[in-house]
Amino acid sequence: MILPVETINPSETIVPLFGVDESDKASLLGKYVFLGTGAFVGQRPFLVTAEHVVRGWNRPFVITTMPNTDDIMPANLVATNRDVDLAFLEVPGYPPERALKLAQDNEITFNQTVFCLEYSTTRSQRRAIHLSPATRLGNVTRLVDLRERYGKAGEDALELSFPALLGASGAPVVSNSFRIWGVVIANVSYHLLPSQIVTVLDEKNQILEETQFLLPQGLAVHVKHLRAMLQSLH
Repeated sequence: MILPVETINPSETIVPLFGVDESDKASLLGKYVFLGTGAFVGQRPFLVTAEHVVRGWNRPFVITTMPNTDDIMPANLVATNRDVDLAFLEVPGYPPERALKLAQDNEITFNQTVFCLEYSTTRSQRRAIHLSPATRLGNVTRLVDLRERYGKAGEDALELSFPALLGASGAPVVSNSFRIWGVVIANVSYHLLPSQIVTVLDEKNQILEETQFLLPQGLAVHVKHLRAMLQSLH
């Protein structure tokens, strides 16, 4: 299937999500706590992230964008579904120029490169937060049934060839035509093939020691769950 390629600036569409801790009365701005990654989807549009990213946070949410990190925009939680680990927010003060479109189920293939822009390397230092977005490239290795562990979110879950680092939860898995295939929620409980093998040999060229460095595989909620939840908001 050949789809038209749209021009989208990922850093304007895929953004870091923060919680505001207003308990620190010494600061007029409050303290921002990095929670995870989100992406704007649909025509309205909404910001989608993983439900566990916002779970238990009963204070305000805000977002910012790269490189305009001085612009802090309030985000309002409008819907959550713990069963599929998805949440939607509205950001009235920020209409992105373009949002991600949802892929159809038959667009998800195993031989197409996908990417995942996320903010897992974001660090807090004193009262400043240093954003450091990272892009993971890879592919969907297969669709897996992990309902026993993740409930409905594990139905036709996308097994990824790259890991989900801390802070990547909520990041979209996106095709090269900027269709969203799924939303990152976790790592599977097993590993991809070793990403590196270090071998120590003796004088007879026999193996004395072999060390394998394993790469975890990320897991994403299938876009069909996102589609169903988004339709209920319109």
